[in-house]
Amino acid sequence: MSKLSPLMEQYYREKKLYPDTLLLFRVGDFYETFAEDAVVVARDLNITLTSRQKDDEGNKIPLAGVPYHALEVYLAKLIRAGHKVAICDQVEDPKLAKGLVKREITRVVTPGTIIEPALLDESCNNFLASVVQDGGRMGLAFVDVSTGEFLTTEIAGERLSSELAKFRPAECIASFPIDWQGSSLQTLDEAAFSVESTSAALVNRFGPDWREQQRLADKPLSARACGAILTYLHAAHFDALGHLHDIRIYSAAEFMVLDEVTLRNLEILRNIRDRSRRGTLLEFLSRTKTAMGARTLARWIQMPLLSEEAITRRHFAVEELNNNSVLRESLTEELKGVCDLERLMSRVSCDSASPKELVVLKSTLARLPVMQGILENAAAPYLVELQGLLGPCEEIVSLLERSIVEDPPTHLREGGVIKDGFNTEIDQLHSLLRDGRGWMARLESSEREKTGIKSLKISYNNVFGYYLEISRANLHLVPQDYIRKQTLANAERFITPELKEMESKVLSAQERSISLEQEIFAGLCKKIAAEARTVQERAAALAKLDVLVALANVAAESGLVRPQFNRDGKLFLRAAKHPVLDKAMRGGFVPNDVLLDNDHNRFIILTGPNMAGKSTFLRQNALIAILAQMGSFVPARRARIGVVDRLFSRVGAADDLARGRSTFMVEMVETAAILNQAGTRSLVILDEIGRGTATFDGLSIAWATIEHLHENNRCRALFATHYHELTALAARLPRLFNAAMRVKEWQGDVVFLHEVVPGAATAMP
Repeated sequence: MSKLSPLMEQYYREKKLYPDTLLLFRVGDFYETFAEDAVVVARDLNITLTSRQKDDEGNKIPLAGVPYHALEVYLAKLIRAGHKVAICDQVEDPKLAKGLVKREITRVVTPGTIIEPALLDESCNNFLASVVQDGGRMGLAFVDVSTGEFLTTEIAGERLSSELAKFRPAECIASFPIDWQGSSLQTLDEAAFSVESTSAALVNRFGPDWREQQRLADKPLSARACGAILTYLHAAHFDALGHLHDIRIYSAAEFMVLDEVTLRNLEILRNIRDRSRRGTLLEFLSRTKTAMGARTLARWIQMPLLSEEAITRRHFAVEELNNNSVLRESLTEELKGVCDLERLMSRVSCDSASPKELVVLKSTLARLPVMQGILENAAAPYLVELQGLLGPCEEIVSLLERSIVEDPPTHLREGGVIKDGFNTEIDQLHSLLRDGRGWMARLESSEREKTGIKSLKISYNNVFGYYLEISRANLHLVPQDYIRKQTLANAERFITPELKEMESKVLSAQERSISLEQEIFAGLCKKIAAEARTVQERAAALAKLDVLVALANVAAESGLVRPQFNRDGKLFLRAAKHPVLDKAMRGGFVPNDVLLDNDHNRFIILTGPNMAGKSTFLRQNALIAILAQMGSFVPARRARIGVVDRLFSRVGAADDLARGRSTFMVEMVETAAILNQAGTRSLVILDEIGRGTATFDGLSIAWATIEHLHENNRCRALFATHYHELTALAARLPRLFNAAMRVKEWQGDVVFLHEVVPGAATAMP
């Protein structure tokens, strides 16, 4: 027979359902953990580990707990420490429970299922990814439950890594191992990705006509990936998915391919040193005023467009904003007051929004007519389209204006959220509470006068309710009808029948008022959640507008120019600069020209000494291609660009010991990927190929790489090297051109001029 208490038996029953999680078990005002979970929680949260009753073997059961009202703070720490957390709540009122309070797991929190603001980076999406495979093809789905975005695509298997690099999911589910270290990977049974299981999940969310409704009839792999995500969310008790309206099908062919290696080497989103945003292209462009805009900006950077029409559409908008400073500054100022509509609406849909957040929602939606008015005379087609998408949400604004007080408390449990005049019963209860408190104040005044005790006061606490407190020095003045309630060191507390009766009325009204306010608030959230699609459309438009305004501000501040595009594949830049370094050097950066065409300048071999600027020159041209195709202006005097479909970067030297790869092995793997994938519309930058091995072997590798890229891939390429012997290839390969970093000898020292000039370097230090 078990020696465990009923509470512990209940705990172990719930824990058995999710053995791979840390179970937070609600007991009164605490979430408690037991046994091995308690040891882990105490260690990772740096809290006290204690113990409670003994188990069946007579050993004390470890215990560690956290206050329920501080759950988000502690949950954030556990998730960042790499744990999955199951939350077991009390699902009935303890006051009404007969015996042990019923408890159930209400949610399983994983890195990809987070909606709590304290756990999220507002400038990044928090995607949960799903991957299915069938032969050489793969289906991918990405969902961000914190914003309501749901995307899917089908790709060739070799594109998986670059596609995951685009979205950087916080968590990825699959039925097979994935060589991807950028997120938490959950390997599930194949059954979770079966046609039967995934179809049932899609029917449950979108109805029996989901194939036609979501345009997935001819995309079986995408359908399975989407259904698997919905199944995983259901298993995590995340069923409040009313904000997931549409699955957006996108094609990888719409965007420039930027694989994980290129994103890292070019320091586009994170720098190589400490993985922060300092010194990155993202930081250079970060002038957005909203969290939604920040996320959209990061996505535009990671996913540059291939359609010249779509790119030009963005450029027209940035150009108008750049030229019209009044329009640009008006929008910038108005965007400062816009909240994170996407994530706020997700919390409303999931019943987790606070009263203050609804006031913020009202404030943002009230700005929409103002934004529309500012854009009324805009001419750029993209701005005209966005102006039309910013229609007012008058019903929501009116509802919130009538229902929620201007400065509500943070939590519903504090009461005082609903405005007078919105609900008759609430008005009556509020009136009773006001009268009761006024009555208490009048009673305190009259009792002071009656007893002559000037320091007498009426107070309240959760244990004793309302009471009269009298100091010891005045006890001889206490009337006979006062009933002693509590003795303190320096005072006595009393009650009277009259005070007790009023206390009962006030507390009853307060309890009913809070309960009714919670019901009304839940109804408000339900009405607003029904308009989620409308609000999400406004949010997406605001995010795009924010990015366009930010790009225009950057262009105006940094003197960027609008790039032009050509259909013959040329890359011509006059006086081009590295955007990040030029800003850091405050105008001291030396600009350079570059020309890559289809005739004699398709491939440049760049020679010169260390620290002369070879790597910077390579990187700046790659970054300019990204800037141009994401819709930004570029740091150059003039720019004509042939659209780049894939950008490859092999720069720097680093090992990958976690995967058992030496520096040389990493270099060879990355070079092989380029040789296998680069095409005629690609741009390749290579720095010091072959330096990780013996000189002759390295020279041979570099030589063969150049020949293959020139003859087979026929891509545009910039190749920096210390192997001066490679410059001889210009005589053999017709589209190869030699260039060098200019240096000057001055008083016995070598001065780097950071200028790129035709020809090969004459000396290699």
